[in-house]
Amino acid sequence: MNDSEGGRVSQPGPATSLTRELFWVVPAVIAVGGATVFLLSNRAWGADAAAIIGFPLSVLAIIVTILIDRGAFKAPFLKVPRDRRRTFKSAAAFIVIVMLGTVAVWWIRRESDPFDYMSGDIRVGYVAFEYQGWHTDTGSGNPEGFDVDLVNEIQAYFSSSRVTWVDLGTLENRFAALRGEWSKDGAGVEQKPVKLVVSNFSMTPERAERVDFVGPYFVDSQGFLARDPKVTSISQIARGRVCVVRNSRSDEKLTQIGWNPVRENSLAACVAEFQGDRVDAVSNDRSLVAGFAKRLGLSPPVPLNYGAEKYGVAIPNNMPRLCAELTKVVNDFLTYNWSDSFRTHLAPLGLSEKMHVRPASADPCQPAGPWYR
Repeated sequence: MNDSEGGRVSQPGPATSLTRELFWVVPAVIAVGGATVFLLSNRAWGADAAAIIGFPLSVLAIIVTILIDRGAFKAPFLKVPRDRRRTFKSAAAFIVIVMLGTVAVWWIRRESDPFDYMSGDIRVGYVAFEYQGWHTDTGSGNPEGFDVDLVNEIQAYFSSSRVTWVDLGTLENRFAALRGEWSKDGAGVEQKPVKLVVSNFSMTPERAERVDFVGPYFVDSQGFLARDPKVTSISQIARGRVCVVRNSRSDEKLTQIGWNPVRENSLAACVAEFQGDRVDAVSNDRSLVAGFAKRLGLSPPVPLNYGAEKYGVAIPNNMPRLCAELTKVVNDFLTYNWSDSFRTHLAPLGLSEKMHVRPASADPCQPAGPWYR
């Protein structure tokens, strides 16, 4: 007599039980893995979608776990053996905690609304009183310049904002001030973060790994200021006799060609070295050096004929929604106010619109990564 004839139900053997479990587990693992890869490959919205999906799934997991534990389902494969209930509850609790943790992290790290971010006091980083035509203190408390005109457009777009200009001191602080707490060199006093940096910030792929850029709103080229008007090429300047700003694009370019430049923390410091006859030339973006050339009564800077410097508004990394709103402002500035601002602030320095073509529009915004870098 077999088990069924004796009123007993035969239990599935180990092989049958494993097959039944694999029947459900394998497709689930494949589905979850495929969905994860798909979401992570779509950086612009994948993280948000995963978190939004994860929240109802977390709630559903809690409900299903309670129902299974209470025996609400009649199907045998949805019943948990008594000797495995503790293991089942632990595993279910772990999964739920992980999913809820994912949602919590997303909620904390998500990008805020651009108009909330740009409300109230807006700290805008710049390099103080360095670049004539770009940002000049008038003594009235209201600076003037090409960069200032752009920031005024931004302030008008975000009508509830009040701009406070913050001197960053050094080029490296343009990154640190956007990431969080920072201090000026030698001061040792912690400063609050800035929300934007508008200070002739060249857009490069390497820098775009650290901050997001909105632009370009201006395209410049490398040049140099020389004492001798007969000098028309950087090759006529002795190696080691050209001053550049440390970590600037000029520093990168001249180092690449083996010119061994003298490095200072600011363009003003390089000009001081130039005036003291300790260097024979100063290299930087042409539009930046032009102001110093006029102040010293020298000819406009000589172009180096390599490299295009695209200036952008720098914002904290992974903020595509803010970038999209600022892109609207930059595009309006390029269309309606760029030429007037150029003629007002940069043309008096000897710069020509023919040498500095107005960008047609800002580049597309960088997509957000799954989490903040």
